Amino acid sequence: MGLVNLDIFPRSTKGKNANRRNRAAGRIPAVLYGRDRETSNVELDAHKFSVALTHLHGRTALFALNQEGSTDEITALLREVQRNPVTDMILHVDLMEIPRGVPVTVPVQIVVTGECKAVKNSEASVAHSLDMVEISVRPRDLPEYIEVDISDLEINDKIHAGDLKLPAGELVTDPDQLILNIKAVAVFVEETEEDGEDEDSAEQDKDKESSDD
Repeated sequence: MGLVNLDIFPRSTKGKNANRRNRAAGRIPAVLYGRDRETSNVELDAHKFSVALTHLHGRTALFALNQEGSTDEITALLREVQRNPVTDMILHVDLMEIPRGVPVTVPVQIVVTGECKAVKNSEASVAHSLDMVEISVRPRDLPEYIEVDISDLEINDKIHAGDLKLPAGELVTDPDQLILNIKAVAVFVEETEEDGEDEDSAEQDKDKESSDD
């Protein structure tokens, strides 16, 4: 899917008051940390960051960080977004640097494609057990999603994590983990008024025979 470009800016101020002023000016306080680097205090453009999150649609957020005056190529994984519980405003962001060429374990969304004949005929439904799986992959090879084609599936067929065809990387999720299955639709037979009348008639006939005896 490629990395999302994100500008970062050095942040020299600390504390609640300073962070409040930064947010009022359209900046989000953030920290950038990693295995082989010291933690850096940075800030992000609030509008651009919000737009980036919207475009990701819940997918794993991996960013190519750009800092003015620096030629370093930094790839970072979004680890945490703190929000105001009332206003939902973003208060703080944690970014973790991923060393170049080193695989990272991340969840990837599963997207179901195709149309199962049994489902189309209302004979079955798709029962989802898992909508994401974890894979180990280099950041630049991270797929946007993993497709599962159900076109050839029949009633009671199942898809497990080990059945997935990964565009890149290796599966981390237990391969026996159920992803989905094609579940038959239960058929309920409703008793009609005529059926009820027949049963009543049978009971009356039986009572009459007993009376005659």
